[in-house]
Amino acid sequence: MDWTVYWFMLPACIVIAGTATFSGISGAALMTPMFLLVFPLLHVPRMTTVQAIGAALFLETAGFGAGVYHYLRMRLVDTPRARSLIAVTGPSAIVGALLAHQAPATLLHIVYGVATLGVAWMLGRCGDTPVRRPEVACPCIVCESECSSKDEHCPSGRQRHLAAADGKTYDWCAHFEKGQRVVSVIGAFLAGLISTGVGEATLPALVRKGRVPVPVAAATSTFVVAGTVVAASLAHGVLLGRQGGWAAIPWNLIVWGVPGAIIGAAIGTRLQGRLSERATRYFFAALFSMIGIVFLLAFTVFAGRFG
Repeated sequence: MDWTVYWFMLPACIVIAGTATFSGISGAALMTPMFLLVFPLLHVPRMTTVQAIGAALFLETAGFGAGVYHYLRMRLVDTPRARSLIAVTGPSAIVGALLAHQAPATLLHIVYGVATLGVAWMLGRCGDTPVRRPEVACPCIVCESECSSKDEHCPSGRQRHLAAADGKTYDWCAHFEKGQRVVSVIGAFLAGLISTGVGEATLPALVRKGRVPVPVAAATSTFVVAGTVVAASLAHGVLLGRQGGWAAIPWNLIVWGVPGAIIGAAIGTRLQGRLSERATRYFFAALFSMIGIVFLLAFTVFAGRFG
């Protein structure tokens, strides 16, 4: 086993994990295309589809685990809500992982491409809704027209208060809690199946429907993603081990990727709130659109090159 062939994953994971952690979006959503589309172009050893999915989830576990540590120190995580979501997203991700090892690779490629385009549409969509408070200026990574703020008519027992380590306080009214579980469970299933979905499903719903302040939503989404991908990556690791032994797990990639993911996560948590959420949202919408289109083309029109 060549332990230096994947050296470039160290800086790549720093960038990917940093970008993912500050935004709350799954790092695996960027990692899997790199494994399946970029590796063939770099002429490094290729990975099977399920190997790519499992490795992306494992690296995401390292990056988001470090992100959770930093967000907990910053006291930005809504831990009761995060734990209630992980209780249902973990099992759902395991089911997705089990099905990934039974599904044809072509089907996984198509599902991934379509799901990525769906994420791009969701991030790019922004329309005014009745919950908007025009006098409140709080840009959101998901949609500026639906920002959270203290609700003077919040029903009893649903008002939330969080005091961050930097002295800032956040007040909001808990909304969409049952719906959030449904949305996150679907995202977790897709995360286990194709490595992406839980962060993209959780963060927008927390902000747009749950009306959670963006810094709290990003931190809480990171917590949920980390807990979910731990379950999914363990399931993939066990299945890969049973099918091909320990050699089926790309350890020579992981030894470079894990340090990069941890470093990137530390950087990403410190960037939270310092970049324009609106610009970030449009950036990710454009990026996921490009990834989805390229992915579908690569495994249909150019299947002979990337298949």
